[in-house]
Amino acid sequence: MNRVSHCGIERPAPFYSLADGAKVRERLDRYLDQKMAEWAATVPYANHLESKDLNSRWYRRHTIEHVWRIRLSRSAHCKALHAITKISPEAAQLYAEYQAEEMNHDTLFMQDCKALGVTQEELLRTEPFLATRLLQGFFYFLCEHESPIGVVASSYLVEYTTAKLTPRQISALKESVGTDKIKGQLAHINTDVGDDHAGEMWRILRYLIHSEEDVEKVLRYFDDIQTILAMYFRELYEATVADKAAA
Repeated sequence: MNRVSHCGIERPAPFYSLADGAKVRERLDRYLDQKMAEWAATVPYANHLESKDLNSRWYRRHTIEHVWRIRLSRSAHCKALHAITKISPEAAQLYAEYQAEEMNHDTLFMQDCKALGVTQEELLRTEPFLATRLLQGFFYFLCEHESPIGVVASSYLVEYTTAKLTPRQISALKESVGTDKIKGQLAHINTDVGDDHAGEMWRILRYLIHSEEDVEKVLRYFDDIQTILAMYFRELYEATVADKAAA
């Protein structure tokens, strides 16, 4: 009797064929399109990055938070990778390659922080928002008690919406902030879109989806992640725009 398990030795084949998988991905994308519409209608300053009258306090704090979110997510995503290795070596390899590209992108947003006049001292004394910390905690919870498919679903949501929304945001930021102050973001979006990170996340999901029920789980994880991200944008708004107006 071999007592060793949970090591990916079964190497399960994708549940869906390439053709059927493409239909599932279309379903996920339609759902995310709907969620983006809800986001625009319910979240304060949801599309503010596209504004010609950009709130400088809001944008400065938002850029700082990008640095913290990437820094904190490094450990959380490594835990997800550890969990994925026990399920699918193929998915783990793809996810490791993705994280190798993303892991040090905090330096890109630090570059933009510096262009905005944010010092290293200011960045270090700025505590991440509660939503940012909760997001990382949620990732740990998924890996311990549910499934790393939720973490990958989060990455798919981010990469899909990035490909959809960021080109418009970058175009607006060039006008409102100036190209010299968004060089880090330009490098980041060139990697995300140019390397088709959304497509990479789908290929990983395809290895982790083992039933139709798993597709439903991905959709529910989309809801969970958007709830936490909406909480972040409300915190950001209240700490910068609403707080200043009250003062």
